[in-house]
Amino acid sequence: MPYRNILVALELNHREKPLLKRAVELAECYQAKLHIIHVSPELGGVYSGSLNMDLRQLKNKLRLESGYEIVQMLKREQHSASTISLPHGDIHQAVQYAVKEHQADLLICGRQLERHFFSHLFSNSSGFLDINGCDLLMITLSDAEPSSA
Repeated sequence: MPYRNILVALELNHREKPLLKRAVELAECYQAKLHIIHVSPELGGVYSGSLNMDLRQLKNKLRLESGYEIVQMLKREQHSASTISLPHGDIHQAVQYAVKEHQADLLICGRQLERHFFSHLFSNSSGFLDINGCDLLMITLSDAEPSSA
């Protein structure tokens, strides 16, 4: 079955180079649209009322930085994305919404190397297992810093 819409969930850390590379390879292989999502945590619970700061301004700043980082990652892969989504809040809800919105038939996410597969099922990606009509590909991520070559 050829994929038409591939959604890749990024945390934006140094380990995700193979994750985006695989997503780009699959998108090119199937001539599929590539959609990227990065979900920022809800900041209201992180910064309590004791801090006097404009959370909207901080959210916008983080969103701009995340978007810039994704664009740079895509440039390194010499590929573009059909959409880049930068919601904040619950990662499971945001990804499930993005799957429906983009009619994704493949969701790609990362799995940390140092964790056993079953312990990973109870982490962030566990909520992705019940998405109907969408295959799930988990790419093993290494803790090693990528070479600068």
